[in-house]
Amino acid sequence: MTTRQPRRRRAARRAGAVLAAVAAIAAAAAVPAPARAEPPPAGCTDRTATLRALERMTGTHGLTGAAVRVDDPACGTWTAGSGVADRRTQRPMRADLRVRIASVTKTFTAVTVLQLAREGLISLDAPVERYLPGLIDRGGYDGRKITVRSLLRHTSGLPDHMDAFADPDGYRFRHFEPEDLVERALTLPHPSPGWHYSTTNYVLAGLIAEKASGHGLEDEVQRRIIGPLRLRDTYWPGDRTRIRGAHARGYLREERDGTVRWDDFTEMNTTVAWAGGALISSPRDLNVFFGALMGGRLLSPAMLAQMKQTVPADPDRVWDGAAYGLGLIGTPLRCGGTWWGHAGGLESYATVSGVAPSGRRVTVDLNESPSTKEMFDDQMKLVETAFCDGAAAPGAAPAAAMSGAPAAAPAAASSGAGGLGRYYDQRLEWKDCTLNAGDEVGKELDEAGARCADVTVPLDYRRPEGRTITVAISRLKASDGAHRIGTMIINGGGPGPAIDMPPYMRSIMGRAGPRYDLVGMDPRSLGRSAAVDCGGPSGTWIKSAGESRGSFDRAAAFAKDLADRCARTNAGVLPHISTRNIARDMDIVRGALGERKVSYNGASYGTYLGSVYATMFPGRLDRVLLDSSVDPTRFGPRLLAGAEGANDHALGAWAAWAAERDAAYGLGGTRAEVLGTVRGLVEASAKAPLAVGRYRVDDTTLPVVLFDNLGTDEDGPRAVLAESLRVFAKAAAGESVQPTKELDEELAFLLTGAESVYGSGQTAIICGDAAAPRDPEYYRRDIERNRSASPLFAPLTRNVNPCAFWPARPAERPTEVGGRLPALMVAATGDTRTSYAGNQVLHRLLRGSRMVTLDADVHAPYQRGYPNTCVMDTVNDYLLAGRLPARDLTCA
Repeated sequence: MTTRQPRRRRAARRAGAVLAAVAAIAAAAAVPAPARAEPPPAGCTDRTATLRALERMTGTHGLTGAAVRVDDPACGTWTAGSGVADRRTQRPMRADLRVRIASVTKTFTAVTVLQLAREGLISLDAPVERYLPGLIDRGGYDGRKITVRSLLRHTSGLPDHMDAFADPDGYRFRHFEPEDLVERALTLPHPSPGWHYSTTNYVLAGLIAEKASGHGLEDEVQRRIIGPLRLRDTYWPGDRTRIRGAHARGYLREERDGTVRWDDFTEMNTTVAWAGGALISSPRDLNVFFGALMGGRLLSPAMLAQMKQTVPADPDRVWDGAAYGLGLIGTPLRCGGTWWGHAGGLESYATVSGVAPSGRRVTVDLNESPSTKEMFDDQMKLVETAFCDGAAAPGAAPAAAMSGAPAAAPAAASSGAGGLGRYYDQRLEWKDCTLNAGDEVGKELDEAGARCADVTVPLDYRRPEGRTITVAISRLKASDGAHRIGTMIINGGGPGPAIDMPPYMRSIMGRAGPRYDLVGMDPRSLGRSAAVDCGGPSGTWIKSAGESRGSFDRAAAFAKDLADRCARTNAGVLPHISTRNIARDMDIVRGALGERKVSYNGASYGTYLGSVYATMFPGRLDRVLLDSSVDPTRFGPRLLAGAEGANDHALGAWAAWAAERDAAYGLGGTRAEVLGTVRGLVEASAKAPLAVGRYRVDDTTLPVVLFDNLGTDEDGPRAVLAESLRVFAKAAAGESVQPTKELDEELAFLLTGAESVYGSGQTAIICGDAAAPRDPEYYRRDIERNRSASPLFAPLTRNVNPCAFWPARPAERPTEVGGRLPALMVAATGDTRTSYAGNQVLHRLLRGSRMVTLDADVHAPYQRGYPNTCVMDTVNDYLLAGRLPARDLTCA
């Protein structure tokens, strides 16, 4: 975090711009690709209602993917998919993919048992003890009183062994023998009398089938059902944890404090469910299976009638109106009659399949289980709609089956969802970047060949139909269009403007640079994007608490004044300024550019924005570079607290460098002497502000100058700091001095309101992200506790800031960043802004990421263009080829 003003457009300075404290975000569900389907055949009405219900699952509820297959005697086969089958590759969800069908397995097991009963090998009303003697004889459970029929109907009174596991980690990659599962169930309390859903019932039914047939259950199901029906996608996985062939990957959603994360839960050992939930299948196979079952191909009419003899089922375990038979569920339809089938859900998959009285067969697959009752209810509404929607018109002839694989999702991947469709679908008007004669940024962009546009976004995403603002972007199109890789969005940290960055970034990206469309985006509240200017007396919100109580009070008054100014001038906008909304803006930019995915290059605060975006919009990023990463678990207005050690170390290293050049700067001949000079200057500024030209520099400002110039160990910036301190030393000695060019620029930024728009917008983001303690005394006590350990920097890093007085409370909770993101991270061991330990935290949170460690005192080494060939080549090779290093590596 530094306070450099935005005119210094090199990424080296931007990445050091006030990384400060920007905070967290509650994750929003990714906006899905609209559902795609084949048109209905002639004579059949359209299925618009089914498509809407399908899109609701992935749109309103944000589920990963949903697919439906309908096989109708009159209208043939129709399929549709929405969302994705794989969050990493963005492969679209389709209705021809294998999934884990979980409890739909129970119907296969029940049919096998009923066939054995028809053959006289099993009696449905015989006790379990007859077939499995001694297996159920403890814990108050008695196999002599439980019949085979009661197992299949879930009226046995047995508990569910799945309830014995605290979480999926207890079984995900473990093999279980069926007897072990029964043993676990018998240790559980007795359920309430009556109907009670229990997978243990079907484990016992599977064991009985094996005992009666003399063969393994898997072999019996294969011989009796899978083989005769030619179910090409259906199989028992056994101990194999992967799904073979084309399949949808499954995801487990975790929500905590409004934050959403998705874990890939495709791979698991399903012996934990065995006869009650282990099968893998596809919508095609399930529609064939249930059609054959209800059509009389698998059971005799008498046995099928027994299967359909039901008892009321608990709607909390099944769904409203459902009645349970022998491995078969009956549910009334709003369009008349009852549909028969089953449903299953095992961690990361949910399947419902069945047959209507008309013979229409429907299977709905989700590759993420509904996590709320509303989601589950809408899943069942989708099933019912698929049964009732688009029925054949009277007199229509049967149509031939047709392929219904959905087309790939459109580039915007969001149109129409959540009322944001018009934003994602907007047409951008590209124009010159220069705004007026004094616009240096615009002139440089135009000279480089870039073009600019304004992207319209909602001010308040909860009310997309309301007030809008524009977000400014620049684009430097790929000069090697024949080998174009894609679009890369750039953020250099701060938070600060980034519209100026594409030309500079291309200059350091080597052979990768010409192959990207490079896009710079000014975050909302900054630069050209609805800039917030509170009219403050400084370009930053950062002050040191100085050496005394009086200095602390001045710093507190400065912070309160800035907050009050913002309340007076921008009260209606402040509640909508946050990193969360900037990430949303970024996704609309992606969509408006027509890109399904974008690459991302972020430094400092930009790493936080990037990781928040990845969490909110998983699967939207291609190649990702995170340069000097923020610890997202600590991000907030007090992010800098704890950075004292790194800055003291960097100051000491600089002092040793300056001591070697005492003849040039006169600050001391040893490291200790130079540090003594620095200490003396701070104490002198506390007694009386140092007069440097038109500026007066006191002990609330001088430490900020020091802090701002410790972002790298390169000779050039070190010399700038040494020259500045030589000026301050002369001022402290009573000489009349003028600032150097660099010091003049910095003091103008710190001590005048010329760049107040920069500090105002930055503060709005920081305070809009996370709440800060409101009592100024909290900060003073914290400073005094840490002053002895770091006399110079603790008063700065732990000082009160405008967020303590901010008029708007954060609208949303912080994001719990995490999940799979194969990003390339760059981290320096001596980073004074984003600590190396903080980089390691994000590295652990982002599964699949790789870290390049640089042993140097530098912040944002890649975007700065730090002279280390190992770092620059590793990053540019990744951006060019898209291949991460095989493992983490260290650059000397």
